[in-house]
Amino acid sequence: MITSQNKKERQEDYKVDKISYKNKKYYVTFNHYTSEIILSEEQIVEFRIIVGNTFSKQEFNKIKNAENIAYYYDKALHYIDFKPRTKLELVQYLQNLNVEEKNIDQIVKKLTNISYLDDERYAKSYVLECIRKAKGRNYIYQTLLSKGLKEETIQNYLEQYDITNEKNNALQIAKKLIPIIKNKPLKKQKIQLSNKLIQEGYSFDIINQVLSSIELIDESDVLLTKEYQKLQDKNIEKNQIIAKLLTKGFEYSAIRKIMEDSKYN
Repeated sequence: MITSQNKKERQEDYKVDKISYKNKKYYVTFNHYTSEIILSEEQIVEFRIIVGNTFSKQEFNKIKNAENIAYYYDKALHYIDFKPRTKLELVQYLQNLNVEEKNIDQIVKKLTNISYLDDERYAKSYVLECIRKAKGRNYIYQTLLSKGLKEETIQNYLEQYDITNEKNNALQIAKKLIPIIKNKPLKKQKIQLSNKLIQEGYSFDIINQVLSSIELIDESDVLLTKEYQKLQDKNIEKNQIIAKLLTKGFEYSAIRKIMEDSKYN
């Protein structure tokens, strides 16, 4: 704090005119500054903010920067309270708010010190949640990697997800999908099952194990008849009809049979 300066310097001093307290924050009014500065109790103590005390322009700028940090610190707390975050997610959030890098570093450090930010804890919790939601290992790995977690950390917690458990999860997903797709050709059913499991993050090895362990029901005759009739009504050539039905996953033998039954030559 500056207590002895020449007349010119004194004119540039910022004196504390008023301090009010509401909603757990201190609202400080300085002369030569039109807006209130909002500070925490910790900052009031740190800067010795007392009515009548004066501060140089440099000191005042430090106080203003502290207010800026406090504001974004509160936003960071709200961001984390809404949903657990990794350090990278918080950094990106603050960068999108155009917070200065040095202030981001301070906020991240402070939240890490009080264990609000903990990537190890996040990884453990996220893996358990994904196992419960029947996500595959690939999904978990790629998601955590994109959130800035170290590969070693991810692999350590993925060890909780044993192959048998992962296969059972994939199997449950397949069993729920089978009744929905049973009216489609077997080839199409397998493609849809594979795509669904890939989307949920399962490896091709797990997918092949699941496909070999389930019994698919082919009730596609009704659908084939419907699709064939639609194409026939358009007066499409025989070979084109066959090609279009093949692309929809119907077996060639089934296509030939319905064509023969309808006496299409």
